[in-house]
Amino acid sequence: MYMTNKGDAMTKELHKSFNIVYKREYFNSEDADYFWTSYSMYKNVPISKIKYYRKQLLKFKDYMDKSFKEDATNFAGATAIEIIYPDEYYQTYEDVFGPETAAGDHNLFNDFGQLYKRQGFRKDFDPDLTKKYTTKREYITQLN
Repeated sequence: MYMTNKGDAMTKELHKSFNIVYKREYFNSEDADYFWTSYSMYKNVPISKIKYYRKQLLKFKDYMDKSFKEDATNFAGATAIEIIYPDEYYQTYEDVFGPETAAGDHNLFNDFGQLYKRQGFRKDFDPDLTKKYTTKREYITQLN
């Protein structure tokens, strides 16, 4: 069980799973700004395995740093790895903007590579959960 600060009150939030995401930083010369691109390595890992995976994070990062096939010329040289819990990983536009503004919009707000098997992907422990979500592009196609 993890403590999450929501507003002024501390509330208990039980996470049943977590996700491991590798990130690479890039530079956008048009906007003169940096941004991160994310690659999900492990999706929906049962929380019972968190101790093992926490101990492996640096090994995962080192492996990805060495084996990543970089095609972009704007790679800034920084990389990171982190554990992301479902409340952020599967956060939708409706979650962020509320039902008044984005009712029924279950597209993922953050792109951690949840719906793709990008470079470095290893395993999805609950693929049925992942299939419940869509990208913004799929949502727009459905509207047309």
